[in-house]
Amino acid sequence: MTGIDASYTVEEEFKRSSDFLRGDLSSDIANDEPSIAGASEHLLKFHGIYAQDNRDVRRERSLAGESLEYIFMVRVAIPGGKLATDQWLALDKIAEDLADGTIRLTTRQAVQFHGVLKGGLRPMASELDAHLMTSFGACGDVVRNTVMCPDLLTPGASDRLVVMADHIARTFKPATRAHWEIFVNGEKGASSEPDSEHSFYGETYLPRKFKIAIANPRENCVDVLAQDMGLIPATHEEFGEGFNVVVAGGLGRSYAQPDTFARLADPLTFVTYAEVDDLIRAVLATYRDLGDRTNRRRARMKYIAADAGFEGFRHEIEERYGQKLREPFALELADADDHLGWRDLSDGSLQLGIRVGAGRVCDGPEGRGLRSALREIAQTLHVNFLITAQQDILISSISPDERDVVERILAVHDVRGVEQLGNVERSALACPALPTCSQALAEAERRLPNVVSLVQDELDANGLGKRRLQLRMTGCPNGCARPAVAEVGIVGRTKNTYDVFLGGGLRGDRLASLYQEKVKLDDLPEVLRPLLERWKNEGLEEESFGDFYVRVVAP
Repeated sequence: MTGIDASYTVEEEFKRSSDFLRGDLSSDIANDEPSIAGASEHLLKFHGIYAQDNRDVRRERSLAGESLEYIFMVRVAIPGGKLATDQWLALDKIAEDLADGTIRLTTRQAVQFHGVLKGGLRPMASELDAHLMTSFGACGDVVRNTVMCPDLLTPGASDRLVVMADHIARTFKPATRAHWEIFVNGEKGASSEPDSEHSFYGETYLPRKFKIAIANPRENCVDVLAQDMGLIPATHEEFGEGFNVVVAGGLGRSYAQPDTFARLADPLTFVTYAEVDDLIRAVLATYRDLGDRTNRRRARMKYIAADAGFEGFRHEIEERYGQKLREPFALELADADDHLGWRDLSDGSLQLGIRVGAGRVCDGPEGRGLRSALREIAQTLHVNFLITAQQDILISSISPDERDVVERILAVHDVRGVEQLGNVERSALACPALPTCSQALAEAERRLPNVVSLVQDELDANGLGKRRLQLRMTGCPNGCARPAVAEVGIVGRTKNTYDVFLGGGLRGDRLASLYQEKVKLDDLPEVLRPLLERWKNEGLEEESFGDFYVRVVAP
């Protein structure tokens, strides 16, 4: 491609003229300015970095004639969420030395650091690289961090399956050496050979981001139908082991554009292990060629399938795949497992799932808390850590004789066990929102504990306190905490109001529908109260709230 269509977005020109994601980043990072803007700000995202400012002090600094408090968010891609103890300790040190003292776990099993100053970007990249981690490709118009059910990574899982998330990360990471040159090595590579990129990316990469999930066929903790592409392990009677593949899901939308919407993925085909890479390349090439590059709000792959019809979209993939796609299996998903509490693993070791409120690993003012507890465990024991798609953390490969040691450390640091959690708190998700995210219209993470208490109090008042209720909250409709498939989704609409979506479910196979617009959080109990009363009186035995809502209320 030698030029960009005049109707294309400015971001497409930034990519095309960037020399494979380099642009002016090297000089812009090295100068004395506290911020980065223009083309470099967009290119930063490919390197896992978002330019932000502290919105809590934006107004007062502006009124005082001061510059904004510029900071950066750095996202580290952790394929499948799996970390060794030395890697966790490296992340803990980065949080202390270069960020705001916290480690945030995302719904894509990645790690985010907030409050990073520009001068810390290169030292952070070098520290990550030294421990075989990177932020490169964690954001941007590429294949993002691949999520994977943690049960597929524990002893007894298929050897080929265990390495699948890492394999996808290696195979579909951008080929350019830009990140190494700019952030790690600090200079242009010695070779005079021109850089190149994978054909499925080209010089302008994808129209937008692309998300892949590997799901457990027995439970859907990764919300596989909310992904651009989902791989569900299956065995074909003729072709053997492989994956049932679903495509064209996605949850983000925009208030400003009514033709944006959430969509669940459709079954595409079955492929063997040997065929999966070629299928991913064909899907990416289809997205590369047909995705909307004139409007980033409608640039996601789900809109190609919606506009062309799924059969037309499937035909386009088939053309690029080079052979006829097999028919997929019938798809049945089961309720998501939160993976919390103690579990026995097949090799005789133990695993402990710990709830992390809104994914924020931190300590209290007195210096005790989950971050200190995890650091001590990592320094004391040889274990693995697994970040889940529910923003929680699992400590895996614990020897049975080390259980008391783990429990003592957690108790000393006031980390609550699963038996101390309320049923709403146990699975509630939230995005960071204010004060760091530039897209946030309203609070999410900081208000989540209050919202959880309000809803739990209503359940308790109706005698429903022991029932599970799935609640997810975001500060805008981009859907980072996946509210569009939740039983109760709370989505920021204005600074002080939220839209309430109801009727998703624990299986992740149904979109929630808009129930009420512009609700103040203090009014949320009054909105939910009559519905909870009906759930109690009209619901079937063991019927979830989402299933009840769709069966009785929504019609």
